[in-house]
Amino acid sequence: MYPRPHADDWVRDKNLPIVHKVIKVLNLLPLASEDVRRTELTDPVPWFSELNQALFLLPFAMLPYAIRTLYYNYVSHELPGPCAMWGCLFAYTMAFGVCWIHFLRHLSKKYGYFHGARGRDTIPFSEVNKIAKEILGAILLRSAMVVYSSYDPHTAPSLSIWTPLQLFFFTLVDDFYYYWLHRVCHETESAWKLHRLHHTTKAPTLLLLGYADDIQECFDLFLVPLATWLTFPIPFDAFVIWMLIHVSIQVVGHSGIRLHHGTLLTGPYLTPFGAEIVTEDHDLHHRHGWRESYNYGKQSRLWDGLFGTKGERIEGHSGNIDRTRFIY
Repeated sequence: MYPRPHADDWVRDKNLPIVHKVIKVLNLLPLASEDVRRTELTDPVPWFSELNQALFLLPFAMLPYAIRTLYYNYVSHELPGPCAMWGCLFAYTMAFGVCWIHFLRHLSKKYGYFHGARGRDTIPFSEVNKIAKEILGAILLRSAMVVYSSYDPHTAPSLSIWTPLQLFFFTLVDDFYYYWLHRVCHETESAWKLHRLHHTTKAPTLLLLGYADDIQECFDLFLVPLATWLTFPIPFDAFVIWMLIHVSIQVVGHSGIRLHHGTLLTGPYLTPFGAEIVTEDHDLHHRHGWRESYNYGKQSRLWDGLFGTKGERIEGHSGNIDRTRFIY
């Protein structure tokens, strides 16, 4: 029942349950290892720069703010209520997620996977409903938390020149809380029971970020960001941008795509100090991690470096990165 290579061979069946059929029709399943570019451990790892990320992610992340601004200036100063905004944000995040997964499928075909000799894990037939429920629930909870914590229909849309710094510090606070929650889940017996299901995949792909226990998902996707906002509150429009980029990093962190892919939220500030996080870092956390692991951070390696849990990269070390290509 656990994820493994070729566990999604059920996709070839003609008579599928509705959820399986939707995932198949939307083309959300990852490509098999033999369907992507084959690589060796010593092949240079292409660099997915922050400019690359900005060109793809920022139009998606900024669109809700642009629509709200147009509505406020040309339709009505009375913006939609919280329930309507929650529904719109949920639908938009789902649409963005589908587009992002399709883009990552394209990248995986072109650039291959880390640890290419081993096949990547896929979703067994029996776990499809669970993963679909976890992902839908996560987006519902996350969008509800963003709206009901920071949205005011009587306040005009606003961003400032300080928004990038706000997002950076907000992400560091979020990553601090996540780091310790994640580490406790690995290093204590009682908490490990809530996290071990997620680690039955040693080579995750895309949708397997949602392969986890319900309690863990609630902490990761709702309570940690809420605690972060209560500690370091940011305006609604900045919070929406953060949520969308944060989702993209969570997905790519479980994709296994062989790219030196960091994050817009912290990478530009932390790269000079060697504290940036890239896709390989979380991939190694899954590959080598069970009860005792390393690379507990999800948005940076700052806390791993400070608290002695930062692991060494195998393929994407500093001497093996190809910075000459533009990724598309």
